[in-house]
Amino acid sequence: MSEHVLSDPVRLLAANGALQVLVSSLLGVYMLIPMQPWGKRLAPRVNMKSLLAAHLDWLMLAFMQWGAAFAMNTWSSTRSLAVALLLVFGGWTNPTPYLLRGAGINAFVLAGRPAQIVAASVAGLSSLAIIIAWAILSWGLVFGP
Repeated sequence: MSEHVLSDPVRLLAANGALQVLVSSLLGVYMLIPMQPWGKRLAPRVNMKSLLAAHLDWLMLAFMQWGAAFAMNTWSSTRSLAVALLLVFGGWTNPTPYLLRGAGINAFVLAGRPAQIVAASVAGLSSLAIIIAWAILSWGLVFGP
């Protein structure tokens, strides 16, 4: 019997990357609605730039996770559940500032209202998680056995 997705970092990254592609694809379909003749009334309420940025960010982060899964599967010394969990956390939370910007919260600036400070803190943590994960993975690739 195969390992559970949460105990196998390679499977976790592969599955999570697939889920992110699915969510990004669904977001892409949603983005088409205001462009349709019957959906034009939604156009003023949709921040297309922010949605496009989130859409592309989720895709790039999915490919990043697949790259990490490949490395972990190919070089066993890089296999790490902690690294995989950091990439999964970053993969889902990193695009949220774009979505929040569409709702009027600038999660790129650590200032302002409490909601903005919390959002910017989460965004910062997500970037930090991705950087730490790739630093550990890169170290293992370069200096590992």
